[in-house]
Amino acid sequence: MSTMGTAVTGSLLKFKDITKTFPGVKALDSVDMDFSYGEVHALVGENGAGKSTLMKILSGVFKPDSGSIIYNGEEVVIKNPHQAQMDGISIIFQEFSLIKHMSVTENVFLNREPVSRAGFLRFGKARERVRELMALLDINLDPDAKVMDLSVVQQQLVEIMKALSVDARILIMDEPSAPLTDKELKKLFSIIRSLKSRGVTVIYISHMLEEVFEIADRVTVIKDGKVMGTFPVEKLTKDNLVGYMVGREIQDIYPDYGKQIGDTIMKVEDLSCKGELEGITFSLRKGEVLGLAGMVGSGRTRLVQAIVGAVRRDSGTITVNGKVIDNISIIGAITEGFCYIPSDRKLEGIITSMDIVQNTTITSLKKFMRSGIIDRKKERIAAEKQIAAMQIKTASLFTQIENLSGGNQQKVLIARALLTDPEIFVIVEPTRGIDVGAKYEIYKLVRELTESGKAILMVSSELPEVLGMSDRIMVLNRGRVAGILDQHEKLSSEEELLSLAVGHTYSLSS
Repeated sequence: MSTMGTAVTGSLLKFKDITKTFPGVKALDSVDMDFSYGEVHALVGENGAGKSTLMKILSGVFKPDSGSIIYNGEEVVIKNPHQAQMDGISIIFQEFSLIKHMSVTENVFLNREPVSRAGFLRFGKARERVRELMALLDINLDPDAKVMDLSVVQQQLVEIMKALSVDARILIMDEPSAPLTDKELKKLFSIIRSLKSRGVTVIYISHMLEEVFEIADRVTVIKDGKVMGTFPVEKLTKDNLVGYMVGREIQDIYPDYGKQIGDTIMKVEDLSCKGELEGITFSLRKGEVLGLAGMVGSGRTRLVQAIVGAVRRDSGTITVNGKVIDNISIIGAITEGFCYIPSDRKLEGIITSMDIVQNTTITSLKKFMRSGIIDRKKERIAAEKQIAAMQIKTASLFTQIENLSGGNQQKVLIARALLTDPEIFVIVEPTRGIDVGAKYEIYKLVRELTESGKAILMVSSELPEVLGMSDRIMVLNRGRVAGILDQHEKLSSEEELLSLAVGHTYSLSS
């Protein structure tokens, strides 16, 4: 029975005593949970809490060790993803399952292409159905456009149409906002509300608590495989929700510190990259976090890439400890005392085919060489020391790094950097895709680095993070410095930063 266009009340889905164990880990421990018809139900918790495991059970990827699923009033056994989809349960993962060289229509009806009685494909009928779905969602796409030519948000809409084309009653969205701009997110929320009004139950998994409070009707918190509680969103505050997630109150997620700023360690003068950066001049001091803020396309990431040698600069000078640094490579930057931690951990940071030890030591192997051969024992001891210092949660030093949570992967990248003994940390989006508890741990590590005299150049798109962690904030606008705000002299605000980012002027301290 379809729920589309029908307002139905009551419980659509229940988990009863769901338990799932993997070797050495109890991922889910006697989980009880229920989902109502036509609600947006947020699922939150730290990385590794069990959210994804539970959703993979619901979508037929995993089978529970014990417990039952009650769906539409009947106990069901979901054997595989195809059965889940046919039963009206669809999941949109963070990494889309679209075929890039195929069209919108071909992707929506992949493996379910309409055929005539004679067995001929009926793509005209498929296009007509895609147009109906677009009208339902109030979107406008070319049914014949190749997915590779679509924006990220448009690809996400194709995934939603794919789910609705099989009359989805439950739509699971796993971190749907990660790649979206604010404008695109508003469009997504509008579509979610439209689905809700038509009786579709949306399970919304997100680390972004602001989104949870804006879009969800109820919130369920999972910690260490157990349900900590389910709450109407209007009865929660951000602080007590965080408390349920991490198991303790975090009064202020940004840790206090001594604010002992030292001498200038780096000067950048008149740095330019043709068409992207022009005349960038600033300094960085020992023991400080200099935050880089600005709108998308302002040049923040390109600037730090030019500094560490990921891209070549056309002009300008960089001086570190009085020494002029010529155009260098990323490897050369390590020699000059830099450490670069990029925003995309999977593509540019971790090496997924390697274990934790190998990922920790990969840039420091010369330290463990003896007559041209790596001393594996010495390497392991060094990695073990860093892993312990970073409090990285893992069952083994030799666990594949792709099996760690995002927060622990980020800690491995910091541990790797520390083995090279850098003086300057260049970090881009340090907490992207990381839950609030892991963010707190990363912030503490950053502050420990500055208190030991390290200098941090930090790019972040999260304005509260920039304000909470920076000693000074440099705002870029269209490849130029719009202003440098000193947090010690005045308390900056999000409005002030945004005004600079879009071209307004404030009284500045440089």
